[in-house]
Amino acid sequence: MDLLIRNKWVTLRGSSVVKDLNEKDVYKVQGKFWTFTAKKYIQTLDGETKYIVRNKFWRLFTYRAFVLDPNGERVAHLRRKIFSLHDRFFIDSKFGQLEIKGNILCFDYHVFLEGKEIGHVARRISLRDSFVLHIEDDCKIDPMFFLALVIAIDNITDRRRQNASNAFDD
Repeated sequence: MDLLIRNKWVTLRGSSVVKDLNEKDVYKVQGKFWTFTAKKYIQTLDGETKYIVRNKFWRLFTYRAFVLDPNGERVAHLRRKIFSLHDRFFIDSKFGQLEIKGNILCFDYHVFLEGKEIGHVARRISLRDSFVLHIEDDCKIDPMFFLALVIAIDNITDRRRQNASNAFDD
């Protein structure tokens, strides 16, 4: 299964549309207007929230994000070390241990579940943030959960960029 995740042209909340490769709407991502934790809602087209993604507010030597169910229960916990030579995310989830390895400069990631590759995320060249998410056909994990992981990684990446630019402003 392949999904195209594309930020909206104009948004104050960081919302995105999710389409199949035929450009048909499949899911939507709604961001909050004002939040310290970059909270976003992964929803069906009729507005039913399936997952909530948010960054951890406080951090020490690591970037963290959470994927929650609609009741606020933790489904996954993503972490990435602040000081790391490689771009790797470690995920404890209800589906098992996941690891995401990649290249932050070109946003190209491979998703592994207990050592087996089950998906791939790649940036698509565009005027706005756009990603292609490929999920292997034999993968039993919910595609909306994968979408939530991509949004969580994007939130962490945005926070890292913001922290880096703030360091140069001083």
